[in-house]
Amino acid sequence: MEQNNNFLKKLFYGTVALGSVSIRWVLFFMAFIMFYDVVMRYVFNSPTVWAQETCEYMMVFLTFIGLAETQKQKAHIRMDYLYARFPESLRRCLDLFSHFLVALFALLIFSTSFRMSLLALQYGSKSNSLMETPLFLMYAIIPVGMILLLMQCVIDIAKSIKSLLGVDSGKTCKF
Repeated sequence: MEQNNNFLKKLFYGTVALGSVSIRWVLFFMAFIMFYDVVMRYVFNSPTVWAQETCEYMMVFLTFIGLAETQKQKAHIRMDYLYARFPESLRRCLDLFSHFLVALFALLIFSTSFRMSLLALQYGSKSNSLMETPLFLMYAIIPVGMILLLMQCVIDIAKSIKSLLGVDSGKTCKF
């Protein structure tokens, strides 16, 4: 059982880490493409037709794939004013509750966006630009990002439960 648990843990952490590395590379290439487009447009007076749309799709990738890293770093927006004044045990319970809410949100968005991606694939939807990008490729970014977010939520929920039960510190939880 412990061996399966370690495998799942490594799989989840590895997958989220892969998403984190990929957003760094996409951000680098997006900056390069924007720079190229600006130079072509204003220096050579020859704008590109593909750069803006490509950067828009890269921005969608950064947003949805980056959600898991944001969750991992606990960088989502929250009200720290009240949270910091609560006792430690209540904060742990609130953390667990918020992880469950984010996981529920990720599941709902995943199911909806997965269906949307399948419909775009079924009907052969393409963008209304000169590139005519197949939209199912762009829509598929959303469910992939939600799976990564869900994986990070599972990790955070497990950590919160351990913290509540006092497994990490050897203490029992007092409410």
